[in-house]
Amino acid sequence: MGHAELFMNWAFRSAVNILPLSKDQKSLSLALTEWVYTGEMYDLEAPNETCQLCDHPNIRYQFNIRNAHNHNELLVGSECINKFEIRAVDESGALLNVIESRRKVNRDKRHLVSEASKKRLINALVELLKKDEEFEIENFINYVQDRGAFTPLQLSILVWRLNEKGIRHNPADFTLIMRRNREKDQLRAMPDWKIRKIWDYLSSPQKEWVIGNTRFKL
Repeated sequence: MGHAELFMNWAFRSAVNILPLSKDQKSLSLALTEWVYTGEMYDLEAPNETCQLCDHPNIRYQFNIRNAHNHNELLVGSECINKFEIRAVDESGALLNVIESRRKVNRDKRHLVSEASKKRLINALVELLKKDEEFEIENFINYVQDRGAFTPLQLSILVWRLNEKGIRHNPADFTLIMRRNREKDQLRAMPDWKIRKIWDYLSSPQKEWVIGNTRFKL
């Protein structure tokens, strides 16, 4: 199936869903101008919903669009808002242009993804506390909530404890901070085997820095 045919399929399904809820029930392009993204968004924590506009499955992040004439609402994926150029409203209720609307949708989705990552991280730390009551996890939780990341030594300790207790976690949820000389010195002083333990938790620029500024060898 070609791109044009896929788009027609997608547009047809969207027309079937949105026209009956719109003032203009004949033209999809005109009907779409009646709808706005309200700024309400939801993380379902699992990709188990369907976009109410285009019927695309496996939606995790839902965005509310509302008809300006009759106040009907649909919960849709961010792709539909951007592809159909549905405009958003800002905090004061003013209608944004297409470019500003796209930026708002993308910014809001990044916020949802970031919050989900933080939640998974905290859940992993709480689970560690349950399995290792002698481990003073509160200091780590307070630190990451305050600074949004861990020092190299903190990350090394956490990875060791999480793996030892068999607690499932996603390395992408952990952020390493290395802005200060103290934090960089911690990496310089780490033996290779410790750096290898936290390697998957580092960003690409951080990995490049480690290779270029320490004695670590892959």
